[in-house]
Amino acid sequence: MKTITQTEEKVNFWTDKTPCWESCHCPSMITNECPAPKYQFSPCWEIEGTYCKLNDFGAKGDDTSICQVCRVYKKYGKDKSIVLKLLGRGLDARLDKINKL
Repeated sequence: MKTITQTEEKVNFWTDKTPCWESCHCPSMITNECPAPKYQFSPCWEIEGTYCKLNDFGAKGDDTSICQVCRVYKKYGKDKSIVLKLLGRGLDARLDKINKL
């Protein structure tokens, strides 16, 4: 797994772009919990566990099929393959994690 360096953290992917949470009109309740606003050095489609990837109870947040039809990815993804690069920092709706709460 690739480790993110401090240099990469300083580069904001969303500079001069409309961030996904604004484009999709996410309410503050979602924006406060979703990892996309917290890790702005990566585009949302590369982050495991973004709110939009949690499509079903028990989902881990690694299904990127929603990204392929998303207007944000279509605008900024430049038809690159979608690869999750930031793992383990997003929302995790798996039952075992919820039961621990």
